[in-house]
This record gives sequence, structure tokens and C-alpha cells, in this order.
Amino acid sequence: MVIYIMDDNFNNDNLTEEFYKNRKDKIDNFEVNINSDYSFDLIEESREIENITSGKHGKKDKRALKHKKFNRTRKEQEPISELNTRFFKIIYIFMIVSICAILGQSVIFGSVDMLAIARKEDTAIVKIPKGASKKEIADILYNSGVINQKGAFYFYEVVFKGSKNVIPGVFEIKTNMDYEAIYSYLQSNANRVDTDVVDVMVSEGKNAREIAELLEKMEICSAKDFLNECNSTAFDKEYPFLTENKGDNVVYKLEGYLFPDTYKFYKNIEAKVAIKKFLSNYKNKINKKEDMGQEKKEISINEQAEQKGLSMSNVITLASLVQAEAADEEDMYTVASILINRLNTIKNGGVSPFGDSINGCLCVDSSVWYPYRNRDKVPEEIVNNYESFYDTYKFKGLPPGPICNPGLEAIKATLNCKKTDYYFFCYSDAGKLYCAKTFNEHNANLRKAGLI
Repeated sequence: MVIYIMDDNFNNDNLTEEFYKNRKDKIDNFEVNINSDYSFDLIEESREIENITSGKHGKKDKRALKHKKFNRTRKEQEPISELNTRFFKIIYIFMIVSICAILGQSVIFGSVDMLAIARKEDTAIVKIPKGASKKEIADILYNSGVINQKGAFYFYEVVFKGSKNVIPGVFEIKTNMDYEAIYSYLQSNANRVDTDVVDVMVSEGKNAREIAELLEKMEICSAKDFLNECNSTAFDKEYPFLTENKGDNVVYKLEGYLFPDTYKFYKNIEAKVAIKKFLSNYKNKINKKEDMGQEKKEISINEQAEQKGLSMSNVITLASLVQAEAADEEDMYTVASILINRLNTIKNGGVSPFGDSINGCLCVDSSVWYPYRNRDKVPEEIVNNYESFYDTYKFKGLPPGPICNPGLEAIKATLNCKKTDYYFFCYSDAGKLYCAKTFNEHNANLRKAGLI
């Protein structure tokens, strides 16, 4: 660009026509080449300066100016940002590699311990408390020297054993067993070495609630758990007799099959373990062949019931009433005869051969409050309005199921009762049995027994 300076002595007359023509061409062809970004910044900065000098700038203008300065220095900052990115990538990769190494080491050591490859053969005493969690079991085994990796064992329990738990007790266990062998070993009472073995005598005629309370008192298992298992279907496959038809409104499905006997139990076992002992004993007793006085031929209780066309469920239900009412084994055969006679009145229009209206009602006092033993055992909040579906005064025929667990003699008496003409019976306070054919005779016996 050429700048001409004109002073006061310059004479316009000296300018020729050619001079003006050349000047005009230069002006028309004038061109300024300025970088667009730079021109934009220059214009903006000029405006900022103008605003500042004129006093018209504000906060917004200051932020804009700062932003423009940041943009101009961004290219200068890019090398630093790229360095930071590379640094964090290195740190990230290092962390990933470290984690993989730790996990890999854990998997290797855990696998070695799970297979018992590195453990020496020795024995250890392990005490598993009642209600121990899987984590607590892993800690106990680790502290006892049975395993080397408690985290791996806990993982094995959760993944492969789920809800299955070991049983409480004291065990002497080898330290060179793999995880599967250890877990199986701790699930069997046969491997316990503790002395917490209790003899429990379950007498004839106890009902399910009473047995549950006894087992809880002896620290065998929880009464609540036991009663819950008494309505379980988990035993049906192993003990098919539990699937026989019963009446409606059965309170406890296993009532009648918890065979009375003396049992040895470990303390703090699962309720289902105790129940299996009862059911196995019942199964053995009813299938054992012995002399029943039938032509010197040995026969089982189950076979005898089949010969008479009776289901074992009905036999056990009737035997439970005999067990609850009879004072001794001798009386059982007479009481069973009376109850069967009363049942048979259903076939005869409900009337006995002596003209008394019985209608198949057994009228057994011990059935009135079931599943409670008597009125005193019924919870106070329901006792005044309590009605049992087992009440043989209100409902004719057999109750929905057994009212207790009869012993072997009561079952035998039910299958081999005496032949009598009695339809009524009562006991004196001294335990003497009074039997009667008619209702009038029964009233007389009640007076003799001091009951009225």
C-alpha cells in the first residue's frame, strides 16, 4: 500500500489527466490480504477495547474476551492434554493387569485347595455351632487347619451347595479331604464325635404337639420346625403309607405315624432327621412278621389289615382312640370292641340292637379338644369358642385322622378286638372299667363309678 502525503504547497493544477487516471486505477485495484481468523479476532478485540474505553463493557463482555484468549491458547495446551491422556491410559492398563493377576492367583490357589493338592494329611477337631452361616463355617474350617483358602471354600458353598447346610456338632475330620468330601462329611450325624447323644422316651398316646415340645425341651430340635414338618409332603415318596386317603380338616398329616419308642438323638439336629426316625420305626413295626395267634402263622400288622379289608389309615385312627381311652393293654381289646360296635350302627340306621340311638357317634372324650390334650391346653383367646373337627360327640364315624400316636398293643387290639355286645363304657377315678349294653345300664354305671 502506498500513502501519499499532500502539503499546503501542492498545486492541483500541476496534476495531469494521466496522473488522476493512474490514481483511480490503483484505488480500484486496492486489496488487503489478511488471515480470516486473525481478522475476526482483531475485530473482536477492537470492539472489546472500544467497549472498555467507552465504559460500556459488562460481565458478559469480560467472559467473551476471556473465552477468546482461551481459544488462542488452546493449541498451545494440546500437547499437555495429550500427555495426561497417555499417563491415565498407562495407569488404567496397569490396574487391569494387576486385578487380573490377583484374580488369577486366587483362582489357582483356590483350585489347588479345593482339590486338597497342597494340604498335608492330618486330623483336626471341628465344632460347628447351631445356626452357623456359610461364612462362619468357612472361618471355622480355616482356623482349624482343615482348609487353606476360606474365601474359596465360601465361594464353593454358595455356588455349589446353595441352601444345603452342614449339621451342628463336633467332628474329627482329616485335613487332606477335598471340598466335596468335607461338606459331605459334615452332613452326616454318623461322623459326629461329640457326646451330645440323648435318649428320648416317647410314650404311647402322645400327640404331635406333645412330642414336639418334648424334643425342644431335650434340645433335639425346634418344636415349631417339627410341627411344620408334620405337614410336609417331603416324606411321601419314601413312606407311601402317608399318602393313604384321610378325612378333611386333618390338623397334622403325620399324626399317628410318630411311633412311640425310646430313641437316641443327637442334640441340635434338623426336625426332618428326627421325623425320619419315627417314620422308619413305624414302617418296620407294621411290616414285621410275628405270631398273631392265627393258625401259628406269622403275619405282619399290615398284612392283617389287608386280610380284614381295612386301610391302615383307618386302623391307626381307631387305634389312637383306643390308646387314648383304655387304661391298660387288657382293656384295649374291650374298648376297641365297643368303638367298633358303635361304628357299625351306621349300617343299622344308627340304632343299636338294644334300641338306643347312637348314629355312629363314638362319643370319645379325648377327641373333643384335639389337637390339644384338654381344655386347659387350648389358648385362652380361643377356648370359649373352640370347636374341633375331631369331636366325636358332634361328628359321627371316625375323626379326620388320629388324635395321638398309638403303640403296638393298641394297634393289635384294634385288629383283634373281643367280640362283645357292649356299646357304652366309662372309668371310675380308680381306673376301673364299666361296660354296658344299653344307655340305661350306662347311666347306672356312671353312678357306680361316682361320675354322676
